[in-house]
Order: sequence, then structure tokens, then C-alpha cells
Amino acid sequence: MKKLLSLSLIVILTLTSCLYAETPEVTKIRWARANSGNVLVTLAQNNGYLKEYGLEVIEMPLNSTNDALTALSTKQVDVTSNNGTNNPLQFMAAGSDFTIVGGYMLKGMYIVAKKGTGWKGIGDLVGKKLATSKSQTWVTGPLLAAGYSLDDVIWLTYSTNSDRLAAVIAGEADYACLSGDLLFRVGNLKDVIEIVAWADDLMPDYGCCRMNMHTDFVKANPVTVKLLLKALIRAEQYLRANPDESVKILAKELNASEEFVAAYLKNPNYIPSVDPVKHSIKATWDIMMKTGFLSPEAKNYDLDSHINIELYKAALDELVAERRDEDPEFYDGRLEFFKAHNL
Repeated sequence: MKKLLSLSLIVILTLTSCLYAETPEVTKIRWARANSGNVLVTLAQNNGYLKEYGLEVIEMPLNSTNDALTALSTKQVDVTSNNGTNNPLQFMAAGSDFTIVGGYMLKGMYIVAKKGTGWKGIGDLVGKKLATSKSQTWVTGPLLAAGYSLDDVIWLTYSTNSDRLAAVIAGEADYACLSGDLLFRVGNLKDVIEIVAWADDLMPDYGCCRMNMHTDFVKANPVTVKLLLKALIRAEQYLRANPDESVKILAKELNASEEFVAAYLKNPNYIPSVDPVKHSIKATWDIMMKTGFLSPEAKNYDLDSHINIELYKAALDELVAERRDEDPEFYDGRLEFFKAHNL
């Protein structure tokens, strides 16, 4: 009799749990995928977090930033995450109705030079040839803050990171700004090239790549967005707790060597984070206004209404209530980080 009662209780609890489980408004999410992929999406898929929340991410190859953001603007995709922060903000200022709901890369870019060049500070760039765009706010912001003008640097534009690195090797440029996916190659050139500064040294927690959605999608599907963020936060926790296994999973997904993936994924200066970092987004916007990369009319743009921190906070709060005991240091740290970078 007791056994039957116990079984009945289990059935009731299971049915109650299913009854009150949140149902996403839409289950399929179209994600613009760059060649480098998104490790948090990969881990959320591989570990079953997305499936647990009734979601399926469909990754659509769009390596060009312009193509990805245009596809988001025209609602051909639902999410972009590998296209920096400046570019989405430019699209938004020009009329694209995006809302930033989270992030992907928090930091990970860096400056290289010929070995032995050294680094004393942002003033080292004055009068030198720098292979990057003037829109690189983690460089231009600190330059302006130090009292320099953008004209004090010679800016060289190249189409790819590989071209920028090659320019330094060939002596065409004194410095180059590069992204994490070249860390393996840079490491193999340590007798020729050195990393002289990390972007985070110049502009802490600058928010390298934001997670953008069309505003209509966010308004119509808040539960879907919140559940997606929960899956990604759990992936972030897994990545930090299991770096070696994460390298293996991503290497398999990208069909790349584990050495190549480990060069950036295990680098302490390369940090993915789902947090929106609202303060960093607004700082980037302000720098872009000062440097002329946004039209004068953009000064009246209501940026706050296009940064949704509420859904991320709701996702984080729920995970703290449900899973804090699994990794108290991670979840407590995320709460403190959110408070410092968004409120």
C-alpha cells in the first residue's frame, strides 16, 4: 500500500511539474553563425540544455557582418552574436529595430607588434601605423581619454585579421588589432610577434560581441528569449568549470584541432559571457558619437529602450534558485557582475 502511495505521489509531482513548466512561444530560433561558431550555443546543444527548455537553434551560415545584420534587420534570422558591438549599434542608429538581450564575447581582442617592441601605454600608438579601423572603440576611446586625437595615429585598413597580422610581419604596420581566432597562429609566431596589450587592459569588460535580436521577436517571444538565455548561462557555467571538455566539444563541432581551439578558449584573456553589460554598450555608443561613427541625429536615439536587461536577469535569478548549489561561486559571481555592469 505504501509503495502504491509513493508511486502515486511521484506521478502527481511529475504531472504538476509538467503542468507548470513554461512553454516557449516559438521553439525554433534561427541563429546567424559565423565561421568561428559560438561555443555557448555549441555547449547548450551538446549538453541538452536547449532541448530541456523545448528549444532548437538552427544555425545559418552568415560570416559577413553586414550580411548577418542585414538578415536580422529583415527578419531572416532571429539572433546575431559574432558581429561585435559597434556594427549592431551603427545599424540601430541607421534605423534597424534591434534589441540587445545578452552577449557572447565579453573580451578577447588584443594588439600585436614585432617581438621586442614592448608597451608602455596607449601613447605608444601615437605616430605609428596601426592595422585596424578607426571604429575600433576599445582603442579610440582610450586614445581620446588620454588627450590624443584620432589623427595622431596612422590607421591602416585591411579586410581580414590575417591581413592585419601579415602587415605587421612584413613591416607595413607597426601594430595590429586582432581577434581570438588568431591566437593559435600568433602563438606559433612567438619568435617574431608578441601580444603587447589586451583590449581589456585599455577598456575593461568592453563587451566585444553582443547578442542582438529583432525587437519584434523579443516583444512577441519573451519566454523563448528567457529560456534561451537560461540555456546559454548554463553553457557559460559548464565552459568555466570544464575547459578541457569544452575544447573537445567545440573542436569537433568546428572540425578543427584541439590545439587550435585551446589556444583561444583556454586563454584567460578570452572570456565569453552572456551578460548584456549595458554600461559597456552605452560607453561604446558614446565613443562612436565622439568619433563620428554615428550620425549627429543619433544623439536623440533612445538606446536604453533597445537594451533589455530584464530577461537576462530573470533567467539568471531562476537559475540561482534552481541550480546555485551546483556552482555557488559562478552564480554568485554572475549576480555581482550583473549589478556592477548593468544597474
